[in-house]
Amino acid sequence: MSFKALIATLFLASPALAAEPPEPVREVMTVTENNWATEGAVYEPLFTEDRLSRLFSKDFQTRYAEAMRTGFAEETGSPFDYDVVTNAQDGCPLENVTISEPQPVGDVFHVTARFQTLACAGDADEYQAYSTARFSMVEENGEERIDDIVAISPIGQMMSAKENLQAVIDAGE
Repeated sequence: MSFKALIATLFLASPALAAEPPEPVREVMTVTENNWATEGAVYEPLFTEDRLSRLFSKDFQTRYAEAMRTGFAEETGSPFDYDVVTNAQDGCPLENVTISEPQPVGDVFHVTARFQTLACAGDADEYQAYSTARFSMVEENGEERIDDIVAISPIGQMMSAKENLQAVIDAGE
């Protein structure tokens, strides 16, 4: 059964099941929440070999591997100099995290995680604003895979992890 057919079947058969985000998104968000926690958390790299192979599309894996061969990534240990889910280098523990049910868009499904990243900084509106991460999901060999993570700031700025990988590759630094 295709990913789209499975989602449609689950959506029609059981609203409770349809609300469940795909496992790759849940795992990425669990790691991200843990990495931003202040107490008792041990930082875990999101893009381990195991996670890349289990959770991400072949295209994402290929771009990531190519970007890792650049001087910048070899020096820093990552092609990213920010958290691709939160689009941040600094922040607070994530608060009020919600994850949407999959929404079909052509051959892709989008799952959106919404959260506050600066709530601990104060009560001003700018600190209470929500950020989102849109996970573009594809089906490969009958499995759901993350093909891109697009971080969207409270003011609407978008940062695609795949586009960033391609920029690192093109720069060849």
